[in-house]
Amino acid sequence: MEINEEKIEKDIEILKDGPICKYFKNGILDEDLNWFNNNNFEIIEMNCRNWNRKNAHQNLKIALNFPDYYGENLDAFADCLTDMYDEKYKGLVLVFRRYDNFVEEDGRLAEAILDIIAKESRVWLLTGRKLIGFIQSDNPDLNFPELGGTSPSWNSAEWFDADRKK
Repeated sequence: MEINEEKIEKDIEILKDGPICKYFKNGILDEDLNWFNNNNFEIIEMNCRNWNRKNAHQNLKIALNFPDYYGENLDAFADCLTDMYDEKYKGLVLVFRRYDNFVEEDGRLAEAILDIIAKESRVWLLTGRKLIGFIQSDNPDLNFPELGGTSPSWNSAEWFDADRKK
């Protein structure tokens, strides 16, 4: 059965290549966020420009409204992410703007956070829920190894390298 790409909804378009999607141009990211907003997804945006090992978990705790007992470690992040589903929404989109800055500061932690989101997304999908992570990068060559078993792709509007040139 052949899939007509024009009729695929934005959430399915992204999830078919994995739950983490990269963006270079903020305008394209904003267009996609508008679609998700109009389609009843909860959207949580974070600016990662000044994130580092010392403040990343505190920033996550504040942005994601984690409880006071949040342990500020990767295991606690995974546990709290599990509990974030809100039935009034179709799914959750976590947006990390300027993520390349965080990668430069602490690439291992930045990658581990995305890996947890990718793994948790599969669990959400098994229960009919959608968890998607958007990474906006000012570095058009930002790459990661497999996250949650899948390598993140560039969005469809910026898939070709030439589309990410300023």
